[in-house]
Amino acid sequence: MSEICTFLHASGGSDFPVDPSIPAWCVPALWAPEALSAVIALVRAPEIYSAAHFAPLILTPQINAVRADDGLHVIVGDRSGPLRLWISDDCHERAAVVIPLDESCWVRLHHLRRFIERLYGRTAGPLPNTFRPTRYRIRRLAHALQALTAKQAGATARDIAALTDPGVKTLSGSIWKDVHQRARVERLLTLGEQLAAGEYLALLQYGRRPFPTSALRAAR
Repeated sequence: MSEICTFLHASGGSDFPVDPSIPAWCVPALWAPEALSAVIALVRAPEIYSAAHFAPLILTPQINAVRADDGLHVIVGDRSGPLRLWISDDCHERAAVVIPLDESCWVRLHHLRRFIERLYGRTAGPLPNTFRPTRYRIRRLAHALQALTAKQAGATARDIAALTDPGVKTLSGSIWKDVHQRARVERLLTLGEQLAAGEYLALLQYGRRPFPTSALRAAR
């Protein structure tokens, strides 16, 4: 991401990968492979594979793309979800994939399978529930950000609670201090502030699995 922001800033743009006023579902943001586990890193295959026949890279339709100093960052559209690629400049005729053996390798392997299905002209398939937040979690994150936005616009905790339960407007001050609606709003605001402070980046690594302690000991 830092490379893309630097590229845009040098070309006279903003410090965002895309215009922040454009909804993410219209032009999805670009992320570096180390930030988002879904990004597939393509490099030039080693010379030991000189006799291999490499598949051509199919990069259409492109939803978003930027050429930065480190290569091409591109999002390719697919019916079951976009494919995100980082492509080094010298790999187009001999593309290979890098899968670091880190805690996100299972996520990367799944997205690699989707990409290979696409190369063979098949449907890539949706992201399994294991690698994405539940609907309940997504709703809670959305409510937390909405609550934080309302607070920054001048709304009180009671104003925010009244959006889902108008009856709280009529409660006396002593009762309002102890009702569950207030506690819920406070929890949402805490979550929203944490997300805004940078915790949202953890969502980019959703689905990663810590290595077992026994495996770490064996590696040493």
